Amino acid sequence: MAIIISLLNKIKSHIQSHRNLVFLSLAFWVAHIILRVLLLFRSNPYGFPFVSKPDWYIFHAVCLDFIWISKALVIFLVIAGILKAIKPQKNFSNVLLVIYAVLQYLLFDLTLFDNEVQRFLGCHLTFGIANTYKDTSSLVMLWDYVANDYSIPFLQFILPFAIIPFIFVIYKILGRKAEQKVKGISIGMVIFFIMSSLFINVIWTGNARMTKLRPVATLIYNEIVSDHHQGLTYNDIKAYSRFYQNLWTQVEGDSLWNFTNDEKGNPLYRTPSNELLQSEKLQSQRAQKPNFILVFMESHRGWNTGFLNQGKTSPTPYYDSLAQHSRIWERMHTSGLPTTGGVLTTHIGIPHHSTLAQATDLAHITLPSFASTLTDSGYATHYFSAADPAWDNLGVWMSKWYTAQHYDRNREDDSTFFDHATEYVLDTLSKQGKPFLATLMTRSNHYPFNFAAGMTDEQKQLPLTERINVTMNYADRQLSHFMRAVEKQPWFENTYVIIMADHGFPLGENGVSTMNGGAYSNATWIPFLIYGKGIEPARDTATTAQMDIAPTILELAGIATPNIFMGHNLLRGYGDGLSLGAYAGVAAVGYENRRLIEKLPLGTGDVQGLFAEGDTHQEKNLADSEAQTTSKLKAMLDSLITISDYSLEHGI
Repeated sequence: MAIIISLLNKIKSHIQSHRNLVFLSLAFWVAHIILRVLLLFRSNPYGFPFVSKPDWYIFHAVCLDFIWISKALVIFLVIAGILKAIKPQKNFSNVLLVIYAVLQYLLFDLTLFDNEVQRFLGCHLTFGIANTYKDTSSLVMLWDYVANDYSIPFLQFILPFAIIPFIFVIYKILGRKAEQKVKGISIGMVIFFIMSSLFINVIWTGNARMTKLRPVATLIYNEIVSDHHQGLTYNDIKAYSRFYQNLWTQVEGDSLWNFTNDEKGNPLYRTPSNELLQSEKLQSQRAQKPNFILVFMESHRGWNTGFLNQGKTSPTPYYDSLAQHSRIWERMHTSGLPTTGGVLTTHIGIPHHSTLAQATDLAHITLPSFASTLTDSGYATHYFSAADPAWDNLGVWMSKWYTAQHYDRNREDDSTFFDHATEYVLDTLSKQGKPFLATLMTRSNHYPFNFAAGMTDEQKQLPLTERINVTMNYADRQLSHFMRAVEKQPWFENTYVIIMADHGFPLGENGVSTMNGGAYSNATWIPFLIYGKGIEPARDTATTAQMDIAPTILELAGIATPNIFMGHNLLRGYGDGLSLGAYAGVAAVGYENRRLIEKLPLGTGDVQGLFAEGDTHQEKNLADSEAQTTSKLKAMLDSLITISDYSLEHGI
């Protein structure tokens, strides 16, 4: 005990002698709070809110900044202690204070720059984005953006200088008022550090929020230690490209597309042949100018959907009834998890990045989608979301691709959400004199499956495995109201309806109950159908994935343009297909009636399972009994994910 007391007294004395470091840390923390307020409660440069719910972010931001600034303080206090032990006769306090002040000011300016990059581009400041915009013309573009900022023009240039006297004043006030209270302040900082850590990591978590609020100090550390920026050699790219292109052509079953390198040398880049462009079928579809309604049903599992589980009591009676008149694909898998992964991969036709938070980390990359292609082709394209698209940065992507977005925090229940979508489609979108795309993203069937309006207390107390049926049924009823309203309209005869899930949800099957626990079918197997003119009702057992949806929609629209979609037109009527996905720590490939799940990083040999595609509930693991197939699919998966990651990072 005496040793502990002696150590605490030494720490107290050490902190007291370097109290100016403590005061300066607190002054910079206050400055960072101001930065956070200016980021979260201000509009982006285009006049739209940076986040729709700033109150959901600000307390996490304050805690995150306190944590990293406290860690920096501890590092300097330790350095001061080491220097004192080495040179006890010298006083390094003032030198360390100056170095610390300069470092913190540089980090403050970098944070401001990172905030502005997020406001303008939707992504954090990284080595990758610096490399993308290293051209001197970017400086001219930056000036134009700042000058035309719909929030406060030129604030970005004023703040770095205006904050210096503010920090100095706070620092001096603390030094004068709290010089004799260093012990109490230090204890309070330790307590707040612990409380902050508990708050952001246990009490109120959220990966999307934490990604958006990632401090610049963490960004720098991650950029230095991460290896995802290691480039492929020319020979690597050539070999991977040859493998991918041969496989894609084999699965496609014809030669109506030609692989040619674009300006960036993207190995996925392909162009339509003259035969395809001049085909009667494509020209006929284009002449019809069909409308599209794409509905993402939040967390709808293949495990629970009625038309995929014959004989079981179904929570989705309307969806099931529509399936009887539609083309359904019984073995559709997500290409990314969670919602951001499923929605992005559906749009761009490429599996989610295997290591990056794609929605944020790659927001500066140009990746065309089926929606942007329709927009460029004269369609009115609108994205309706019951969940805040700014939460996981999806709003940034949708603003690139769609004519407009629709979200209001007062319409987060599927009932009010579908009411608004119905009204807008009927009264506005369908009367603009042009074909339209309406994409809807629901919310009520979201974990913990108690968001459905009108749920009784008894229903909310049901086990998750039963509660999800309640919320799926609620969402199904709201979908039916929407569909029955639009199907009465004359333009509906020239409309394709695509209804699917963004992803499933693991509820203990295969020993997994979290979204980052694997790529088992409980999380990746989803319902999918296409309903509309010329679509013959059928049940298809080909292996498919969300990356197939973009090329399918565009060919239904009669549009064939150069693209980097890794998927295939599902209506081509050839072969057993290919599915591919990258998730949280795992990746999966489906090919020739087998689905392999492997842990990341790829090539480590750690296989979660090999299953027959017909074994939709994945009850029998074939990895050991079919070692040769396992080895073949592992090599295929490694090549495909490598080339898809590379393409995502380089864009088009």
